[in-house]
Amino acid sequence: MKLLITAFITLFTLFDLHAQANSELNSSKATQSKYQAGLHYNLITPAWSGSSEEAVVYEFFSYMCPGCNSFEPTMQKLEGKINESQKIIRVPVAFYSQWEPHAKAYHALRLMGELEHAHEALFAAIHQYKKPLRTLEDIAGWLSSSFAIDAQKFISTAKSFAVDSQLRKDKQMAQAMGIGGVPSLVINGRYKPDFDQLKTSDNIIESTMYLLGQE
Repeated sequence: MKLLITAFITLFTLFDLHAQANSELNSSKATQSKYQAGLHYNLITPAWSGSSEEAVVYEFFSYMCPGCNSFEPTMQKLEGKINESQKIIRVPVAFYSQWEPHAKAYHALRLMGELEHAHEALFAAIHQYKKPLRTLEDIAGWLSSSFAIDAQKFISTAKSFAVDSQLRKDKQMAQAMGIGGVPSLVINGRYKPDFDQLKTSDNIIESTMYLLGQE
């Protein structure tokens, strides 16, 4: 009797594992058929070759862009879904001279280790609270009063050679990946989701996760 029960349990376990594997395979196939190159995402040729060995989502954005502000909740959801072998790299763009202080601010905050708590707040200050943060000095004053960040250290960091070099790299990346507007995502330097075709936040996240697994 015990042997019969053991055999039954083993058979049931194997059946359950087989069904689970088929379910995952069918789900993968459904996602693959749902998102098509040339329709839901575009291929970048040649692909951007980054230095990271991890799978990367590049987000091109500007603090001054209303669409980027609206897109931030989607980025927060996406951050919650990626695993430890994947990462998000934000790339601040300066399509206009008025956007340059904010691109510099991003990298200065990153270098100072202050980005985590100031990133979302800077979006909110500009778009929700309508703070006139147009220059580095304006941003420095707001950071000082809001987060007790040293204003002079922030300005000197924002004007440093390291930040200028990073901005040049950002511009090179945007040009190489064909970024003409923001917000934009590029996965692994190769795949660029088409937000107009994807339409919803959930589709953008799902397609991004799918494309992350293609490399």
